[in-house]
Order: sequence, then C-alpha cells, then structure tokens
Amino acid sequence: MDKLEQSLNKSSVNNDIVLPSPHWHVIQRYKWRILVIAVLVSICTALYLSNESPLYRASATLLIEADQVQAVAFDSVQGLDSNRKEYYLTQFEILKSYSIAETVYDRLNLQQQPSFQKSESWKDMMLSYLLELTPLFSYFVMDDNVDSEFSENIGVGYINGVPQVGSEVSREELESQKEKRARLRQFSKSLVVTPIRKTQLVKLSFDNEDPALAAMIANAVGEAFIAQDLEVKSSINKNAAHWLRARLEDLRTSLDASESRLQIYRKEQNIIDLQDRGGRGLTGLVSNELEQTSRQLLEAKNEVNQLRSIVRAVEEYGIKDMSKLESIPEITSHPVIQNIKTLKVKAKLKVSELSQVYGRKHPDLIAAKSELYTVDKHLTTQISKLVTGINRDLKTKQSNVAALEREYSKIQGQFQDVIGKDNEYQKLVRDVESNRKLFNTFLERSKETALTSDFNAAVARFTDRAHTPNKPITLSTKILVIIAFVLSIILHITYLLVKEYFTDNFNSVGDIETKLGLPVLGVLPKIARKRNQDLGLHYFFDEEGRQFSESIRTLRTSFLLAQGQRVNQVIGVISSQPNEGKSTTATNMAFSLAQIEKTILIDADMRKPSLAKNFHIAKDKPGLAQLITGEANISDCITVDKVSGAHIMACGPTPKNAQELLSSKRFKQLLETLRQSYDRIIIDTPPIQAVSDSLIISLHTDAIIYVIKSEMTRVRLVQNGVRRLAKVDANLVGIVMNHVNTDGVTDSDYYYGYYSDDEYAEKPAK
Repeated sequence: MDKLEQSLNKSSVNNDIVLPSPHWHVIQRYKWRILVIAVLVSICTALYLSNESPLYRASATLLIEADQVQAVAFDSVQGLDSNRKEYYLTQFEILKSYSIAETVYDRLNLQQQPSFQKSESWKDMMLSYLLELTPLFSYFVMDDNVDSEFSENIGVGYINGVPQVGSEVSREELESQKEKRARLRQFSKSLVVTPIRKTQLVKLSFDNEDPALAAMIANAVGEAFIAQDLEVKSSINKNAAHWLRARLEDLRTSLDASESRLQIYRKEQNIIDLQDRGGRGLTGLVSNELEQTSRQLLEAKNEVNQLRSIVRAVEEYGIKDMSKLESIPEITSHPVIQNIKTLKVKAKLKVSELSQVYGRKHPDLIAAKSELYTVDKHLTTQISKLVTGINRDLKTKQSNVAALEREYSKIQGQFQDVIGKDNEYQKLVRDVESNRKLFNTFLERSKETALTSDFNAAVARFTDRAHTPNKPITLSTKILVIIAFVLSIILHITYLLVKEYFTDNFNSVGDIETKLGLPVLGVLPKIARKRNQDLGLHYFFDEEGRQFSESIRTLRTSFLLAQGQRVNQVIGVISSQPNEGKSTTATNMAFSLAQIEKTILIDADMRKPSLAKNFHIAKDKPGLAQLITGEANISDCITVDKVSGAHIMACGPTPKNAQELLSSKRFKQLLETLRQSYDRIIIDTPPIQAVSDSLIISLHTDAIIYVIKSEMTRVRLVQNGVRRLAKVDANLVGIVMNHVNTDGVTDSDYYYGYYSDDEYAEKPAK
C-alpha cells in the first residue's frame, strides 16, 4: 500500500490547483454544440453587417498652445492655468463636449445628411430610454466620448439650443429635441479625440459613411473649438471690463468718503502736527513730554534720597561730634570743607614743627596754636552751616518732587486722551490708504483690460487639416464573418476548458490520472432510459446493451491483467457516496466473471441492502448477517441467478449491530470458507464516506475496486476515501468510471493508454 499512498500524495501535492491534462475529449464531446453556436454567431454577424455601410475615418491634428500669446505683459483675466497637468485634459474634454458637437451639427446642417438620418440601433435606443428613466444609469454606461455635459442635459428641454429648465415645451419641440439628442449621441460616438503622447498635439478623427463629410466634420470640430475659445475669452474680457468699471465707481465713492471723514476728524480734534520726529503720530509730542518729566522726577527723587541719607547720618552722630561728621563723604567732599581741612593740616604741621624748636610759651608756638584753634573753629562753623544748608535743600527738593509728580500725573492723563484720539485717527488713515490702494489697483487693471480686450490669441491651431480618406477603416463583411466564426469557436472552447479546469469532479480518464494518480480499470457508459426507470437486472445480457456489456468485459479484462501473478480472489467494490453505481458495477462484474469462473456476489451493505430487492429474494430469507451470527447455514443463504449462473448472498434481515458483525472472527472465517468453494468473491460494500464498514471489509479482501460517477463524484471525497483505504493497507487496484456520457466521443478517447502504462500492472505482493 506504500505505492497507493505515494501515488495519492503525489497527486495531491502537484494538484493544489488542479492542472488539467489535454482535454481533447471535451472538444469532441461538445463539438456539434460548438459548431452550431459558431454558425449561428456567423449568421447573426452577417445579417447585422448587411445593413452596415463601410466607415471612413478622417483625421485633423491640432496643436494645443501651452503658453497663450499676449500683446503686452499683463496678467490675463482668464483663470485657466496652462502649466497644470489638468489643462490638456480639460481641452480634450472640451473637444468632446456637447456644445462643440451641437455647434458643428447646426453649422453643417447635419440633420439633412443621409448618414445622420438613419434610425438609431436597438442598443442606442435602449441606452437613450435608460438614460431618460434613470439619470444615475448614465454615470455607468455613457461612452467615454460622450461629454458629461451632454449626459447631464439629456433630460433638459432646449429652445434654440439653449437649455430651458422648468419651461413648457410643446410635443413637437420635445420630439425634435429628442431626435436631435439621438443624432448628437451618434455624432459623439463617431468623434475620436486622441492625444499624441509627449507632445502638445491632439488628433481629431471622425468616422462616417461619407468620406468627404468625415473630413469636413473633423475640420469643423477644430474650427468650432478655436472659435468657441476666442468667443469665451472675448466674453470674459468684456464682462471683466464692465465689472471693473462698476467697481471703480464704487471704490472712488468709498475713497472720497473715507478722505472726507479723515479731514472732518482732524478739524474737530484740531490736529495739525501729524507726525513727530520719531514718526509716532499724535502721541509723539505728549510721549516726549511724559518721558522728560519722568526723567526729571527720577533725578529729583535720587537727590532727595541722597540728602535724606546725610540728614540721617547727622542726626545719628549729632552736631557736636565734628570728628564723625567730618567722615561723612557728602560733607568731606564739599570744596569749602576740603580747603579748611587743608588749612588745618598745615596749622597742625606748623605747631608740630615749632613744638620741637620752642617751648610751650614761646610766642611763635602760641601764635601757631592760636591759628590751629581758629581753623578748627572755622571748620566747625562751616560744617554746621553745611548741615543747615542740607536740611534746607532737602525740603526744597521734596517740594520739587511733589511738583514733578503732579505734573507727571497731569501729562499722563493727557497722554491717555491723546492715545484714544490717535487710534481713531490711525483707523481713518488706514481706511483712506486701503481704499486708495484698492482704487489704484482696480484703475490699473481696468486700463490693462481696456488695452488688451480686443486682442485674444487662439488656444489651438491646425498643424494638419483633415483630407478625404480613400479607404474605409472597417473590414469587409466576409472577413468579419470569418473572424466572428473563429472567435466564437475559440471563446466557446476556452469557456469549456476553463469550466473543466475548475470543476471539482471527474469528467474524464485524464482527470482521474491527474487528480488521483491511480489506474482506471474501466469506463461504464451512461445508459439512455426514461425518467425514474431502473436499469434491467440482466441488461448485461440484452442485445441493446452491447456497449455496456463490452465495457463490463473490458473492466473484467483490466482487472485480471492488473492482478499480475497475484490472484485477487476476494474483491470489494466501494464508492464514496450512495447512488454512484457501486451495486450495479458489483453485480455486472459478478455476471462477467461468472462466465469464466465460479463467482459469488455478497451484499455486505447491511445498513441499506439492495441485492435482495434486485434479485427478488424474499425479505425473510437468511443472508450474510444470519450466517455470521450462526443462525443459518451457507446453503440456506445462497441464491443462484439462473441467467448468469452467479451465486448471490443477500444481506438477510437487517441487523442492528452491522459493524460488530463485520468485525467479528466469524466473518473472516466465512470468507475463508467461501475461498474454498469459489474462484471469485465479489463484495458489495457500504459507501466509504457514510460509515467505516467498508474499511473493515477491506481488511479481508485481496483487492478493492473504487467506483466513481462521472461529473458527479467530488474529487475531495474520493481523495479522502483513498487516503482512508491507504491507512488500513487496502489493495486498491484501480478506479471504475461510471455513468460516462459517450455521445460524440470515441471509445479510444476514454480507453487510450489503459494497457500501455506499466503502472497498471500490479506487482506481486511482498
């Protein structure tokens, strides 16, 4: 069973996404349907093209100007920036717009042209109807060449080409506008705008049955585009000039009013000097005066503080202690005191010199001492006067500080009043300046617009005009019919192959080989029969069942060849689910083997037995279940089919413990006993996905045949069943593909390669 597991694992690994083998049989199976559909498509194509005339395409080339030419270097009043990437896309959409189409349509009187008088195709009529019913539908289905403005205007009434919303329009006008919209849709579909990459060129192409008309329309579209741009620019310039003139009058009035308010305010407040040297306006003078007074007040306060410190020192030392008063810097630094102290030093020096020469009573010494005394007394007198003067100065300075403080408060009040006036004054000045600036700007712009309003450069120019084409762009009817025929075949085959590729079931022998990696023993054809009619039990022997009989014989031969030197005496027939043809395969396999060997067919599906009913065996007749429990003998449980000669052992009355019976030793012993009497033992087992009975039975078999219903059995179910069999080491010799639709398919498509691969020959058991 290692071989079985390796085969399945190889298939599973290599087929996570199932890779189909050549599916020639799919084409063979559906070849008539493919051919019929291709012929029908070709006929429909020919009928459709029979009413179509060849189309001619005429092309003109425009150069879209990136930088607009200007007579003078003034800014344009038009707001479209040609440097942005959307600029060219905008121009392309304008070329495809409804307004351009309508202009050309009316200018060339296209409603009189035969090519524009044809009735709309059913597709266009349906599109028009849907657009009128559902405006939102137009967002999804409108052709790229149909301008968005056109789609928005589909349901709007028009009078002289101008949209009229909410106006009453007569039925005749509505019909006329509806007809015109249909023609404009036809016009828009025939117009192709193709930008030439990495250039400023755009190709305008128009398709029409009349080659001369196609060239005329292509040129007319370019001319209408250029004319419309010039008209729009002229209109913008005129509107801008008119608006600027109106705004100038308003701005002039505003400027005069603001200047008048400023002049009145200056007179009322008596404002003459508008600016001081610092440029601070009305507050400059008052601010300077306030700063000067503040500075004087600060200096006066500093002097008062100095005088107070001297007075405090004098009060502390006392007026009599002259030695300490002399140490006060403010007193010592006085010039008079310094002169007296100089005289005192000289007098002391003289007394000291004379004391060394003369005695105490010498007249010169007495005179010198008298002089020193006089100097000391004079110093004391001067210090006393100086102290008295300091007190007097302190009072004077204090009075001065008080006066300055009053002056400062007064000026400060004046400054607050001036600030309020200055704020109002500056507000009026700013208003005048702002109005004057706006007025000058608008005046300058108005003059620029007036000078350039009659000069407008075209947005585009022709580099090549359209000429009458000589050859149509459409292929001949014969070639188109051939293309339709071939294309329909290719698409149909592609559809069938894709469907086959993603189908999770088995449709061919190739599917089994690819998805399971197991040999196919046989292919049983689908038998045509009426609904709910069962296949006859002995259909194998009927004359009308020759194809079916041959398939069973081929299955028998494949099985016998697959066993090699090993004799597979006990054979289990398994399927994934009910109604896949397992019992039919087991029965007919037994019929086929019974022709050459002694064969017995056993119904081991104790949960849903079918052989008793098929062979018309009595329900109370003992069978496999009673034989295992020992309630009956082998001879009592066997029925001989007179037509085939095969022996049949039904299940008997259904037991409740089916799995226990199949797991018992008596079941194994029964099979050993039957081996002595029969060449082949065919066991019809339960479906492997429903219960595990078939796995138990496979332990006692020599070979397992797996039945798959074509186009019905799921791949994953079979892969799971094969894995379960591999785990119990069952000998799965091959697959039988049942219920195969062989209509239109040769037998070689299914049987090809059955005997050519050595893998199908089972090696002797180890």
